[in-house]
Amino acid sequence: MKAESRAGVICTPDPRATAAGQSILQAGGTAIDAATAAGAVLSVICPHMCGIGGDALWLLSDGRQVDTLMGLGQAGHRLPGAGAIAMRGPASAATTAGALRAWSLAHDWSQHRWGSTMTWPDLLEQAIALARDGYGVSANQAFWQQQRQDLIRELPDLTALCCDVTGQFFAEGALVTRPDLATTLAHLARVGVADFYQGELATALAEGFDRLGNGLTREDLTRTRAWHSEPLGIRYRCGTLYNFPPPTQGVYTLSSLNALSYVDLSTLTNGGADYFHYLVEAIKAQLRQRNQNLCDPAGGTLDTGRLLSRERAAVDYAAIDPETAVPWTEQGQPADTVWLAATDSAGRTACLMQSLFHDFGSGCMIGDTGVLWLNRAAGFNPDPTHANGWAPGKRPAHTLNPSAWLGDDGRQFYFGTQGGDGQPQTQMVLATQLVDYRRSVDEALSAPRFLQGRSFFGSSEKLKLEQTISGTVASDLLRRGHDIEWIPELSPFTGLAGAIAVYPDGHREAMHDPRGDGTALSQ
Repeated sequence: MKAESRAGVICTPDPRATAAGQSILQAGGTAIDAATAAGAVLSVICPHMCGIGGDALWLLSDGRQVDTLMGLGQAGHRLPGAGAIAMRGPASAATTAGALRAWSLAHDWSQHRWGSTMTWPDLLEQAIALARDGYGVSANQAFWQQQRQDLIRELPDLTALCCDVTGQFFAEGALVTRPDLATTLAHLARVGVADFYQGELATALAEGFDRLGNGLTREDLTRTRAWHSEPLGIRYRCGTLYNFPPPTQGVYTLSSLNALSYVDLSTLTNGGADYFHYLVEAIKAQLRQRNQNLCDPAGGTLDTGRLLSRERAAVDYAAIDPETAVPWTEQGQPADTVWLAATDSAGRTACLMQSLFHDFGSGCMIGDTGVLWLNRAAGFNPDPTHANGWAPGKRPAHTLNPSAWLGDDGRQFYFGTQGGDGQPQTQMVLATQLVDYRRSVDEALSAPRFLQGRSFFGSSEKLKLEQTISGTVASDLLRRGHDIEWIPELSPFTGLAGAIAVYPDGHREAMHDPRGDGTALSQ
């Protein structure tokens, strides 16, 4: 359901997180405060999606200026074992976690720039209570447990997280407690989240690293940073579209839409074959470039100014054949995360993305802290000579990249989604629906979607179309050379997205994806 208000609004992938954020808004907290409280709850009740052992990105806006805060962990100073990157297990847990550094930076922003008086006990209270007293397993977690049951059985820490004492998977609604995580969160509420990196908790984590053998040290934790970065932006129609700089894939989300600025999509049938063909061909070209070039900017030569120039957009647009699809030969990157956002009564908006990279991350708990660690090391290219190859202290290429569009007429749209390669694709649909076709947030989120490439479960690299797309459109796309596979109507394979709209008259709308369990509430 869509939430509407002239005060604050919030939307998240889980009703309990949405309610936690709403309570903070009602208590006078800022949008950052609300997103932090909601993100903390999600870190407890969505262990298959995110946690404090992961990374986080923040997009902040006062309606006039957009800022980005980046909390991305870095590689340790040695790889475990034989030095090979793994998808799961200790060798995949070889980067630090930046989420709490980003929370801390956002908290400082909220206090010193937005005038918040909220404390860490205020913001973590509901997450601590859920971890200590128990929460019902969501339908989404139950779904992912079934999808990953073989993986869960292989990794003892996941078995303990997802199964009861008899070894049976928790059913939807089953009451689960996470006492170790409750203790950790309560400690952070008392002493501050910086303790995760340089205090008593950092020592406990480092001891857990030693036992796990993932190659990380306490020094690696101490060196983890979050930083404020100027967002990337392009002119898109009558406004500016913003996203995150490298090492995120935000530059490629922007460059795909930059190319499409040369075609007036509003003159094309919404949801027609031409519409989908242009979007698919634009993003295919950018994902190919991403796979070759995206890396930590500290060690690369990626020229974002050139990639986002009008000259480059013209070249990219000219390369799209309106009648013929270019064959897709890339290997996709499935990933998982959560997107949530809040707008407060002062009209300030915070979008937060938190991720363990793949669902359930590395599958490794660190010591007795209750912290499930990310598998972001799997984001490095296995070729050490590649721009995105592993190196000590380096950050891997990232999929996280939420967007904001600020219109010249005062309209504002904030949106994002989970889904690895699907993130820029779904954001293209949302941007074009909201801006080009002037749809409401509920219409934009319900619009049919596509996914070029692999879904979450290692399926084909075909162009996946939701079944709400007509057979006539599909036939036309087949004629142009697209290799098509059908997926269900409102399929979670296309990600769980969300959007907030802020209008010049003070009206706000928020909604999370009808493809999942998310909710939106007003202040």
